[in-house]
Amino acid sequence: MEQPLAPSLRIAVLCERVLEEKDGTLSLIRVIDRLVITAEGTDVPEEIPPGQFPLTVLMSWFNGLGNYEAKIRVDFPDANFFESPTLPFYLDSLDKVHNQIVRLVIPVKRQGVYWFNFLLGDEIKSRVPLRVIYQRKQLPHPQTG
Repeated sequence: MEQPLAPSLRIAVLCERVLEEKDGTLSLIRVIDRLVITAEGTDVPEEIPPGQFPLTVLMSWFNGLGNYEAKIRVDFPDANFFESPTLPFYLDSLDKVHNQIVRLVIPVKRQGVYWFNFLLGDEIKSRVPLRVIYQRKQLPHPQTG
């Protein structure tokens, strides 16, 4: 369905947590653009050990009229992707803001850039990178004897 005025994406951010106060104001806690995974020991794996990373995504839409559907697609460095469920919302005036706070757990299987695509319908409105870095700290084996 064609909308009279498609909204604009005001904020697209990755963070640890979003606090929403009673008056509707938001506080973003620990805005992130990189994740450093450190492995330390005598037998540290060459490749990043598979794991999961929890984070919070904030999308803030405004300046639109009508019903819309947003979603988040994460493009992994290995060309696979993850897509959030569809997030419907409604804007009834141009000055109204709709905030979508989404908690995700992202599988991390390799280092590289994970692109977070913010979609309205099927159209990408913005992209945010999350760089995953794997740091190895190989410790010497203890001496025997």
